[in-house]
Amino acid sequence: MTESHHFIAVDLGAQSGRVVLGTFTQGGLDLDEVHRFPNEPVTIAGILCWDTDELFEQTLAGIARAIGQVVARGGRVKGISVDSWGVDYGLIDEGGALVHPVRNYRASDPAIVAIANERVSTAEAYARTGVTEMAINTCFQLIRDARAGLLAGSPSMLLTPDLWTYWLTGTIGAERTIASTTGLLDQQTGEWAHDLADRLGIASAELPNLVDAGSPAGVTLPAINERLGMHDPRARLHGPIPVIWGASHDTASAFAAVCDPDDGIAVISCGTWALVGCSTQAPVLTRDAMNTGFTNEQGTEGSTIFVRNLSGTWLLEECLRTWVGEDPGPQTVSQLRAALLGEVSAQGGPDLAGTIDPGDASLVEAGNMPGRIADLYRRTCADSQDLTRVDLVRLILSSLANSFDRSIVEASRLTGQSFTEIRMIGGGSQIQPLVNRTREVTGLPVVTGPAEATSIGNLCIQAVAVGIFTTLRQARLTARRLDRS
Repeated sequence: MTESHHFIAVDLGAQSGRVVLGTFTQGGLDLDEVHRFPNEPVTIAGILCWDTDELFEQTLAGIARAIGQVVARGGRVKGISVDSWGVDYGLIDEGGALVHPVRNYRASDPAIVAIANERVSTAEAYARTGVTEMAINTCFQLIRDARAGLLAGSPSMLLTPDLWTYWLTGTIGAERTIASTTGLLDQQTGEWAHDLADRLGIASAELPNLVDAGSPAGVTLPAINERLGMHDPRARLHGPIPVIWGASHDTASAFAAVCDPDDGIAVISCGTWALVGCSTQAPVLTRDAMNTGFTNEQGTEGSTIFVRNLSGTWLLEECLRTWVGEDPGPQTVSQLRAALLGEVSAQGGPDLAGTIDPGDASLVEAGNMPGRIADLYRRTCADSQDLTRVDLVRLILSSLANSFDRSIVEASRLTGQSFTEIRMIGGGSQIQPLVNRTREVTGLPVVTGPAEATSIGNLCIQAVAVGIFTTLRQARLTARRLDRS
């Protein structure tokens, strides 16, 4: 490789979004987070929604900043790709306008699940789609929207990263890794399960054509180019930018950065949510896998991501937000987090009566998280002692580590893989007491990083798509040369 190759990764998370400029050189992959922005839900007509207008504006601001940096170096951006969390979607009419604001998955209606079960049983749905039954799943949200009359006229359903790709290029499609989170994709064929959709009352016309990760989506539209500053004389020569369907589900991008199927590596992707499992050659669609809470999602290069969806740093972040609001003075969440984690590290291992289930239903909603965790601890462990803030942080981390351990043991049993190493990625991999506790309870070596695995996977897929590398493994190994995590 004799020249630099520049790509832009847009990574939309449930709490924040970011735009990362990635540059492949002979030395490896250089990452530059050019823009980070908060993702704060809004309430519209009493319904919790994503502020898609603001998120897309911030996305364009980040892309424009990245382009400016590349142009200043005399280079060109060779691709843009978007990844995000799963299940949520926008409905667009024939003119491309949103039929309804994009709902937040936390606004899902659990009562819809029972309605769906009357049409398609849980066991049958899992045997086809491999997706764990959760009220937030796209299939249930679509039933809700159908009952509300929002599907009249057969609008196109675009999952969040596919919606961004449409706004950038005008191209409608559904990339398979993100489509596999919907509960509507047949895991055996990799195609929409149209018969299940019809029985659920979801018209097939609402499901866009499927595309593979690494496929070209088109180039940025003239109106987008204008908003990106292409009218500037320095940028005008740059021209429209190719947009690539990457592994649009952030989990698939993260797995693409760290492992191949059946390589003996268990993966913990720990952010707001934690996904724990492994990459396999084929889905595991047994009743045993269903009953133990594992979901199957499409990965890159025909692989399957077999994971259990657990609570991640959500509990800790909610506690920190509560405590910062209670404290006088200008202390930030980051400052309080650092102080409390430092105390946990200094005090060593847990001395509490036990741990809690971090996925307990009482901990799903926001608000007074410290109080609800303390109540659950008292009920679970029959311990009436008052828990300090340090106690609560230690309890959260120990409980998370125990849930990781149980999931890794089950993933090994269900897939037949023998794990020799754990790779922990995402923001949770930077919480050293959590890493240490996970190492203790699992008895396995825990390799952390890259913390930016999702962006790295996104960038590697783009580089393969345009022919800089012939395989994803080759791109991944090149990226690791500059992995400083």
